[in-house]
Amino acid sequence: MTDVANSLHVALTQSYPSTNFGSHPYSRVLFQKLDDFPTVGCSFGPSRCFNNFYVGASRFLVDAPGVLKEGYEKYGNRPFKVATMLRWTVVCSDPQHMMEIANAAEEDLSFREAMKDIMGVDDALKINVDSPDHDLLAELLKSHIARNATKISNEVQDELLASLENVLGSESDDWISIPALGTVNRIMVQTWQRFFVGYPLCRNSEWCSLVAKIHKDAAILSVIRRLVPSWTFPFFVRVVSNLEANVDRATMLLGPTVEACMGEVDDYSAPNQQKIDFLARLVRRSSGEDSLLRNLTTRLLGFTIAVASTPSNTFTHALYHLATNPEAAQALRDEVDTIVQRDGWNIQSVAKMKKIDSFLRESARINGVSSLGFFRQAMRDFSLSDGTFLPKDCFVAVSLPPFHRDSTAHEAPDEFRPFRFSDNPEHSMTTITTHWLFFGYGKHLCPGRFLLAHQLKFMFAYMVSAYDIRIGDGWTSRPPNFVFGEGIVPNLSARVSYRRRQPTHDTH
Repeated sequence: MTDVANSLHVALTQSYPSTNFGSHPYSRVLFQKLDDFPTVGCSFGPSRCFNNFYVGASRFLVDAPGVLKEGYEKYGNRPFKVATMLRWTVVCSDPQHMMEIANAAEEDLSFREAMKDIMGVDDALKINVDSPDHDLLAELLKSHIARNATKISNEVQDELLASLENVLGSESDDWISIPALGTVNRIMVQTWQRFFVGYPLCRNSEWCSLVAKIHKDAAILSVIRRLVPSWTFPFFVRVVSNLEANVDRATMLLGPTVEACMGEVDDYSAPNQQKIDFLARLVRRSSGEDSLLRNLTTRLLGFTIAVASTPSNTFTHALYHLATNPEAAQALRDEVDTIVQRDGWNIQSVAKMKKIDSFLRESARINGVSSLGFFRQAMRDFSLSDGTFLPKDCFVAVSLPPFHRDSTAHEAPDEFRPFRFSDNPEHSMTTITTHWLFFGYGKHLCPGRFLLAHQLKFMFAYMVSAYDIRIGDGWTSRPPNFVFGEGIVPNLSARVSYRRRQPTHDTH
């Protein structure tokens, strides 16, 4: 596994040439059907004179970054197509194409249809995607955060502290080794459940364990979904997971909280605090079959899967960088100590931590969670402004490395420089530009990006301040990422060691 991961890591961290943000050198070159797009990654044999879809799909599965880099080097900003296990996908890397795809109407280029097919969560949990309330959770998330940003941030911060102390503790002066990704997942699950289901259910160990198991099953099934015909997928759901039983139990545990919401009973408030009312708003807005307890539970669980995976992977990516950069760790600690001693722990103080922000952004820029973004399915024949034609039913996506590793925007773009952005307030983690697409762009820009950034920054700053961190035994440098298709996941097996911060490390 280590050799495979290392080879994937080498492919991932290759340099991308400068992206041309000027005029289209290929303007008026029309692609009238899918076959007209040049193919990348499918050639084999002597002088690569043969092409085969499944050869390309297999190669993309294990070396997507290498395939995308090959396409960019051959065709620059021109679109090309790659084979995945289920279909051809048209890949764009031109800034103008990216903006047009990001802002296209849902009836032209559908985000919802593309993600439904890619993630497989709806099929796994048997969620009715044609329900009138299918998009209700996303709408509620956006409006709820907009109306209650400060209150929610304080609640999430409180839960982060509780989950960190619950999972890590604070009493040991000895080094303790933990599986990095699994531990971060546990912390994130409890934290996000505070937002979605409130107190005290978010601290119910059985509930959190069930959610974690369901998340894990969904991740495995999303991989299987891409490898097998759709008609066989229900069989694999039953064979490789306990999803049905876990969802049944989760439904039972959620029931009393839902009843309290329906009756507007506030017995589930944390002491001396207002209850987070996201679930209450969801219960009151749901109608028809979606108001049934099990359907409501599956929709809520499906949504949390989509929301929680990104912060877990993003934080673990940064944690590996922290554990292998002791000089940077000390600089971060100096910043956090100075600000917290003056202003305490709050939203405003965390916002002042420019080095923390820069470290997290740089880690996300270098690693990311996917080589592709802006997945869309053409719902009808659609032409981009330069004449590029996307036929009905084709899948299109944007290659992210040419944007994040553009040498005209970043000096030494393949090098991890933790404080690259710390002196430029215009390059914060939540600032959206064409060189920073982590939270998306255009119509589907992540509505929870400010909450997510605060959560990541607070958790990272607290760990820097409270614990000494080092990489686990067997590693002398940052553990390589695991790449599967376009997905980029922090090393699955690496461990980090931590201990309570030692007095000799204090600088103030």
